[in-house]
Amino acid sequence: MRGKHLGQGWRAVAAALSVGLAAGVAAAQPAPAAPAQPAGATAEKPLSESLTGMAKAEHGAGAALFKDGDYAGALARFERAYELSRDHRLLWNVALCQKNLRRYAKMLATLRRMADDAGAALTARDKQDIAELIQAAEVYVSRLEITASEAGATVFVDDEPVGTTPLAAPVPIDIGERRIRVSKPGFVDFVRQEKVVGGGSVALVARLERAVHRGRLLVAAEQDGLIALDGKVVGKGRWEGSVPSGTHTLRVTAPGMTPHEVAVLVRDEEHRRIDVSLERAPERGGASRWLWIGGGAAIFAGALVAGALLFEPGTPAEQGSLGTVPLGFGGRR
Repeated sequence: MRGKHLGQGWRAVAAALSVGLAAGVAAAQPAPAAPAQPAGATAEKPLSESLTGMAKAEHGAGAALFKDGDYAGALARFERAYELSRDHRLLWNVALCQKNLRRYAKMLATLRRMADDAGAALTARDKQDIAELIQAAEVYVSRLEITASEAGATVFVDDEPVGTTPLAAPVPIDIGERRIRVSKPGFVDFVRQEKVVGGGSVALVARLERAVHRGRLLVAAEQDGLIALDGKVVGKGRWEGSVPSGTHTLRVTAPGMTPHEVAVLVRDEEHRRIDVSLERAPERGGASRWLWIGGGAAIFAGALVAGALLFEPGTPAEQGSLGTVPLGFGGRR
């Protein structure tokens, strides 16, 4: 890979990165006249010739998408081609797509990865060019430093995870309006909208508060209605209070009234009202007393009839026998 010395300005960065795509090759920089090479040395083939199979197809598709202005689609294709081939020259194309999408922090990461992955394949001039590109791009990136009250919380920038607290190092973030969120299960998310300027730093202290899942319940009953929630008396006639989210057992009682019991579901942040109207209870013992009176009357009437039959003169019931023992019932002989 042969490099051409780049200027410090962003326009030079963009121009240097775009040449490769415009030419349909991977190296984003035009190669100057090559110095004399050792005998037997061969020039490096362009990607359009050196790539094979799916890597070549992905590269070609990326170039076409880039030409149409679909930088996000081109980025995905170039990244896939790099995964398949591990040809570091593809990272120039990846970096250019990220620049056009204004993902400057990711572009910096790509340039650094290229310097690491290419290793000895880079000339001294290539390495100098990469260093100058990084220096130019850093003007469009700031560093995010977060001090969180809880370890193990995930840090998001524009809903993309960038690390876990405590952060091992500041996180590069792009200039512009950025949404920063720190999230951990069981805690309320810490969210901030920050206007980021390039070349600086953003320091935040994220205090995470435990998430309390509660709602409010209002119970309105008769004036003398005794209100119990989950087996505990909480008020009389009317009660309102904060309760944990979930299902609760509500019971309302009053003298002479039928108790009212119901399961009540309260959701997070819900304010629920329950109106209770008790019904008068049946008079205790009323049914049994009427049953006794009615039954007693029937028994008494039966006894009268039986008595009449027993003591009516001349009826067959006056006498009888059981075996050889005569039975007399006090009638005439």
